Amino acid sequence: MKVLKNKYKCAVCGVENEYLDYMSNFVSGYSDFDLKPVGSRMGIGSNIMECPNCHYANYRIDTAIEKRFLNRLELWNSSEVFQDIIKKYENPLRKILIVAKQYENNMDYSKAYNAYIMASWVCEEKEASAFRRKACEIFISKVLSKYNEDLLQIADILRMEKDFINAKCITNAVKELADESDDRIKKVIEGEINFIESKDANRHNLSEVF
Repeated sequence: MKVLKNKYKCAVCGVENEYLDYMSNFVSGYSDFDLKPVGSRMGIGSNIMECPNCHYANYRIDTAIEKRFLNRLELWNSSEVFQDIIKKYENPLRKILIVAKQYENNMDYSKAYNAYIMASWVCEEKEASAFRRKACEIFISKVLSKYNEDLLQIADILRMEKDFINAKCITNAVKELADESDDRIKKVIEGEINFIESKDANRHNLSEVF
């Protein structure tokens, strides 16, 4: 592991402190099936910097994930969500959750998902399921749904390759995720399901369902 010491000013309160910059981290061995790194759980999240003055946390303490907090210590201190995290949790879980919530608020849902998974690795086991559920809820509702059209395209290709079982599984999954108010997606899903159920492997165009 290569670590450097550098001085940075906190993006929120402006206080300068010395922080460790983790340049590399090589660990040998097999990770868990959920890709949790091998070795001590205390090393997880060690590359997140936390200001000792206001407890703002980020991978780079001199930058802001949520722009509203940039040089706004009063706003940071008045945020009940972040102050509750600061009071309730100890490092490393505290700084991971601070980062996770900022990503969530900033609608950077893929990073929020990863951070909540990371939180489940370092917390007590009795709390882990709550963080895992939070991560899954974010991924299903905010991340995976962005790829509905790509998933339907995959289902269509599988159907034309006569892999009706996997085509149906993917189409049904998209149906569960799709926004009920999106008529276009709904009609494509309905058309795809009809083609799959009739074992129709022919190419079709969208004019047939609109």
